[in-house]
Amino acid sequence: MSTPALLAYVDELLTPDADVAPASPASPPVERDLPPLPKPAPAIVPVARPSIQSPVRTPVQMAQAIADKVDAATAATTAPTGRWLRMTVDSDHYAVELLRVQEVTRMAPIVAMRGAANAVLGAMNLRGRIVPVFDLGRWLGAGEVVPDERARIVVVERNEELIGLLVTAVDDVFPLVEGAVEEFRVPGPQRRNIDRAFLGIARPGSTPTVLLDARALFD
Repeated sequence: MSTPALLAYVDELLTPDADVAPASPASPPVERDLPPLPKPAPAIVPVARPSIQSPVRTPVQMAQAIADKVDAATAATTAPTGRWLRMTVDSDHYAVELLRVQEVTRMAPIVAMRGAANAVLGAMNLRGRIVPVFDLGRWLGAGEVVPDERARIVVVERNEELIGLLVTAVDDVFPLVEGAVEEFRVPGPQRRNIDRAFLGIARPGSTPTVLLDARALFD
């Protein structure tokens, strides 16, 4: 093919075909009516409330609280009243309820008891009945009671048995009215067993007198 003919052929190939319609642009998307989107619900913000917390108690504290309530209720219902026998141990004054006192005797022969506690002096014969005798001073930690002419043995009833209390002297009998008793505890970091025998302290004649529960003596 000659050069002019070749050029003519190339021109023919590059010339656009008049019969071919130009491509139409892409038609725009058809818009349709869609339901409106729901509006978002307003956010719920929790309101901060002040927290009320009860104090945390250990089992020991709870038990102690219960015990204190029981002791208070018992004290309210068993407030000491009536007539009381006052006695002396060294220079301190104590008293037991007169209804618990069987009799007051002078010093009598006392037979020692082997293996007895430190506060137990022994036993005496009270008209054919064997009665253990305790040194009230030893049990209270106030020292031994001197068995002289003033000393007495106060025989009291404790849990359907008789026991004797050796004291320095017996003073008198005084009446005790309701509301005249103050609380009394043994000094010290821990309560001792003898604390259970203390009902309180009264002041007949302005003399401080510790009231003793005969049923709890020497437990």
